[in-house]
Amino acid sequence: MTTLVDKIVQEIREDIFRGELAPGDPLKQVELANHYGVSPIPLREALQRLQVEGLVEYFAYRGAIVARLKRGEAADIAGVRHALESLAFEIAMPTLDDAQLAKLADLTAQLEATEGQTATAFMDNINAYYAVLLSKANRPLLLEMIQITLKRATRYYAEVLRKNKGKRLNDAPTRWDYLESLKARDMARLSADMKRLHEAYVNFFEANFEA
Repeated sequence: MTTLVDKIVQEIREDIFRGELAPGDPLKQVELANHYGVSPIPLREALQRLQVEGLVEYFAYRGAIVARLKRGEAADIAGVRHALESLAFEIAMPTLDDAQLAKLADLTAQLEATEGQTATAFMDNINAYYAVLLSKANRPLLLEMIQITLKRATRYYAEVLRKNKGKRLNDAPTRWDYLESLKARDMARLSADMKRLHEAYVNFFEANFEA
């Protein structure tokens, strides 16, 4: 069930992903409450949740701002993702069945769509992807840690979409490559493709962002 706080979180997140709230912009609670048509209490809770996602920063005497992008953080996220997701694939791979592979194929098609891709759709689909992958593994903490990291990663993915005019990165592995490795039960190839894809995003940030 979607709560009022959930709704506010989603609206502010969308505005950040679209660039309507830019990195470093102050988040004045009275102005935001009026803009979104809510009271300060649920707005404050929404901002606290967005802080956990890495979208909001708090400073003494200044209050909340839209979190600034950091190249070093992008690299850290890529490293954490590689470790957690490699573990998830390694755990899930021996017991993947045809039904799971079919669902992963459907989600791969959505993740690799070349038109109409949005950061929010990416976040929803990739969270669903790992939920399907680990559905038989009984590893809820691992799934939770992956999904928390993916929320932070999506902020950077949104900036890639904006700077790359909605296109995915060229000359990098895709999740279709992941799927072929899963079908072949080839963890070494999958891990190598994951590393190359994550490095491609880090390299994009190194080339396009100053902070």
